[in-house]
Amino acid sequence: MRDNLSQRKLLDILTSEIEQLNKTTENIKAVAPEIDKQLKELKKNKLQVDLNTGRLEQIMKDHENALQKRVVMPRWFLILIGMVIVFLLLEVVWLLIV
Repeated sequence: MRDNLSQRKLLDILTSEIEQLNKTTENIKAVAPEIDKQLKELKKNKLQVDLNTGRLEQIMKDHENALQKRVVMPRWFLILIGMVIVFLLLEVVWLLIV
């Protein structure tokens, strides 16, 4: 008796699920042509975007100018560093010879 009741309940659940799937399938079939039409329209029409990048370019130029002002080393400083390196190399060579 119990097995028969559980089988009947399972059959009822399966039947209701199949009916629900049939309804969902019908709804999808009803909406599918409209979705297809809209997708074709989207593919056909190109999106046009107009971006104003003037402000962004100005900010980038300002940052670039600020970096160039900070990074630039005076020529005399580079010459001084070069002379110190040459002096140190000569000193190392002198110590190796002596």
